[in-house]
Amino acid sequence: MQRKITLLALAAGSFILSSCTSLLQTQTSLQKATGQLPPRAYVLNLPQNSDRIKTTFYGGGNMLVTNPNPWGTRYKDYVFTDFDITTTVFKKNAQTHNGGSKNLIMDIFTPKNDAEKKRPCILYIFGGGFSMKVDDCTTEICKGMAQKGYVVAAMDYRIGFPNELLAGQCQGDYNKGFYPAVVRAVQDARSAVRYLKANAEQLGIDPNKIFVGGQSAGAITSLGLVLYEDKDFPVEVLGQAQGTLDPMKDYMQYDTKVAGIFPLAGAIITPSVLTKKTSTPICLITGSCDELIDPYIGTAYKCKQKNTFPDIAGGAAIYEAMKNINTVKLNLICGGGHGMGSVGFNKLLDLVSNFTYSVLNGKPQSGKEIIPADAPVCTDINTCK
Repeated sequence: MQRKITLLALAAGSFILSSCTSLLQTQTSLQKATGQLPPRAYVLNLPQNSDRIKTTFYGGGNMLVTNPNPWGTRYKDYVFTDFDITTTVFKKNAQTHNGGSKNLIMDIFTPKNDAEKKRPCILYIFGGGFSMKVDDCTTEICKGMAQKGYVVAAMDYRIGFPNELLAGQCQGDYNKGFYPAVVRAVQDARSAVRYLKANAEQLGIDPNKIFVGGQSAGAITSLGLVLYEDKDFPVEVLGQAQGTLDPMKDYMQYDTKVAGIFPLAGAIITPSVLTKKTSTPICLITGSCDELIDPYIGTAYKCKQKNTFPDIAGGAAIYEAMKNINTVKLNLICGGGHGMGSVGFNKLLDLVSNFTYSVLNGKPQSGKEIIPADAPVCTDINTCK
C-alpha cells in the first residue's frame, strides 16, 4: 500500500523527476508494449500523431466500470457503448519556454452512431506539475463522459520550464519557472476553448455548453481559464510568456467563457483572485489528505521554502473564500489523496456528471459535501470537516 501511495505521489507531483522526462516516457512506452502498466492504460487506442505529447506516467486506481444502458438519462448515465476518436491540431507553432515552437493537439471523443448535433462538450486538461504529462484520470474522463453522451476533447498544452530540477528539490525561483509555465498553460486552454467554439458545428457541439476540467496542473489551469486576466499576473511573470494571455490572437472573434469547470485536486496560485466574482459554476473535487497540495492554505507542493514556492489555496480554501459570492460546490473526499484513484473512478465520473448535468438543467450545484474515499490514503478524520 505504501509503495502504491509513493508512486502515485511521484506521478501526480511529477516535477520531482522532471529532469528525466524523456527517459520516463521511453520507459512508459516499453512498459506499455510489454503489458506492465495498469490495466487502465490499455483502454484507449489513440490515433497516431507525432505532435501528441507522450504520457509520462499512469496513476493507479481500479478500472472504471460503465455498463451502458441505452435507455438511461443522457449526460448523466452511461448510455453509449462505444465512441470514435479523432485528433486535430488546435494551435500551431506555439512558443515554448526554451525558444522553440510546438503544435498542440487535442484528441476528440465522440459517441459512436449518435444522431445529436449540438451536444455539450468536455475539455479535459491533464496533470503533471507543468513539466510532465500524467494520466491520473484522463482515460476515465474521456471514456466515461463520451459514453454519457458528451463530446470530449483531451488537450495538450506546453509543458516544461527552465528550473524544473531545482523545483523538484524545492529550490529555485518560482517566478522564473513554474509561474510562467502556468501562464502558458492558461494561454493554451483559452486557445482550445476558442477553437472548439470556432469548429462547433463540425464537431457537433453546442458552443455555449463547454465544460472544462483537469487534475492537478490541469485543475490549476481550468481555474486560471475562468479567473485569471492579464492584470492578475506580475509583469515580470507575464513578460516571460509573451506579455498577455492571448499572444497568438487565434480565433479572437470567440470568447473563452465556459458553462462550468471541475478542478480535481486544484489550487489558486494568485491570492488576489480568491474573491473574484464569476458567473461560471465551479465544482471542486479535493482530497482531505492530499499529499501535494494542501486542501486549505499551504506552500505549493508543500515545499518549506516560501521564497521558492509561496502559499497557495487548495480546493477547501477556494470554497470558503467563494461560497458567498459565486456558485461553487466542494466535494471534499474524506481520506482522499492527490490522485483521483483514491476517490474511485466510478465515483469520480458520477461527481463530474452530476455537476455538469445540474448546470445543463439550469440548477447548478453548490454547497459542501463530504464523501468517503474508495481507497483512503490516510485515516485522520480531523481532515474531513
